[in-house]
Amino acid sequence: MHADLVKLLDLQAKDAVVADVERRLEALRGEFTTLDQALDQARAGLEAARRTVVDASRRRDELEAKIESYRLLQERRRLRLEHVRNPKEASALMAELDLARSVVAKEENDWIRSAETVTQLERKVSEEERNVEQVGEGQAPERARLDARRAELEAELATANATREEAAAQLDRQLRTRYERLRKSRLAEVVVPLVSNGCGACHTAVPLNRRSQIRSGAVIEGCEACGAILYPPEEARSAR
Repeated sequence: MHADLVKLLDLQAKDAVVADVERRLEALRGEFTTLDQALDQARAGLEAARRTVVDASRRRDELEAKIESYRLLQERRRLRLEHVRNPKEASALMAELDLARSVVAKEENDWIRSAETVTQLERKVSEEERNVEQVGEGQAPERARLDARRAELEAELATANATREEAAAQLDRQLRTRYERLRKSRLAEVVVPLVSNGCGACHTAVPLNRRSQIRSGAVIEGCEACGAILYPPEEARSAR
């Protein structure tokens, strides 16, 4: 087998190790995401409860301001009534005072209900705050485990990348460029065996003379259809 093919297979194996660690890291990020989503959901519930309290408090305060304005109008009517001497005008003012009292009574009842609603919603906020705290505390051990595992995998990835770069540095620059370009453009392996006289990746038939050259180790050939670099599998086994 061509010496550079041995180096390519070694580099490809090391790339597989890097890819495996990256897959495990990505799976770990998924576990973090699951925890984050649960915590975000709890926080969203808290924020919704807080917004509801703000709206309810505003309505309660608006009612309180309205009641206060009615009371001021009542006081003005009462003062006017004290100075009115005309019976007809006095009767009209008395009617206005009676009507205003009923309006104020209704608004006061509405205010009481509104204040009770605010109190209930404030309790809901307290419950949601406790829920956020409990979710965070409940996740703490799992997050600690995931953090430790992530640190291990990041160290493993750094080592795998360094080893991979050492192997890549052993390749001829032009061959390395070819390999890296193919690796970025392919989902499958770059260096594949001849299988049944064809490409092990896309199964396109390889002409006899090219198969002979590949088996002799005279050249490094690529599949004309998919570009994969081909090698004789029986010699790869003995090279390992």
